[in-house]
Amino acid sequence: MGQGMNTRSIKAQLGIFLLLFSVYITFLEKHAGFLLAICISVIAAALVDSIVTYLKEKEFVLTESSIITGLIVSYVMAGSYAWWIIALTSVLAISSKHLIRFKTRHVFNPAGFGILAAVFLLGLSTEWKGAYLWYIIIPFGVYSSFKIKKLEIIISYFIASFILFGGQAIIQNAQIFDILGYLNYFFIFIMLIEPMTTPLTRFGKIIFGSGVGALVFILYAAGVKEPELFALTCFNLFTPLLNKSPSRQNM
Repeated sequence: MGQGMNTRSIKAQLGIFLLLFSVYITFLEKHAGFLLAICISVIAAALVDSIVTYLKEKEFVLTESSIITGLIVSYVMAGSYAWWIIALTSVLAISSKHLIRFKTRHVFNPAGFGILAAVFLLGLSTEWKGAYLWYIIIPFGVYSSFKIKKLEIIISYFIASFILFGGQAIIQNAQIFDILGYLNYFFIFIMLIEPMTTPLTRFGKIIFGSGVGALVFILYAAGVKEPELFALTCFNLFTPLLNKSPSRQNM
């Protein structure tokens, strides 16, 4: 079996945060189905990941990343779908991690790819539990993005969003700061900065964050379903190229 959870690792801290946050959301919304969805999603993700790892390495390992993937899937899909749909989404997510790879890394954010695949294959819609509870997500998100050295992605995403959505607000005679109420904070601070599928260089991180922000704006304007997930998945493809960008310094 794999080693126990190291609570000093940012992955373990993210897992703990998501678990505690789910309890708060359940209490806030008085909807226990969300916790059931979490259990189903996490078990499915961890089971598939452990089986694949065993087939590769002949050792059963419970990974922190599989638990986090299951947690994220349950937050985005929430508890309104049948159990098998939640489980299937987690299976798609973990499968992409093991099957779609470039050199030693998986290409796509597992949860993002799995959810997007489920949405388009099954005609589903996402719910994004707690996505707009900024007062909880932002403090932990800033801490975690600093720890994994991805603050440039967050900052460049916000700048691109404010320029584009802000310009649109001015043209439409709307309040520019209303943008803050429409941003998907769960996507920005939890999914956008996934370490393995985002660039390592400062220049690459700036291009990645601003590029995703710009593409989200374009997709929203075009009426494309799930613009955040679609934009993230598209730019995950460019991460290997962005890692060859100027300034090879790891930030």
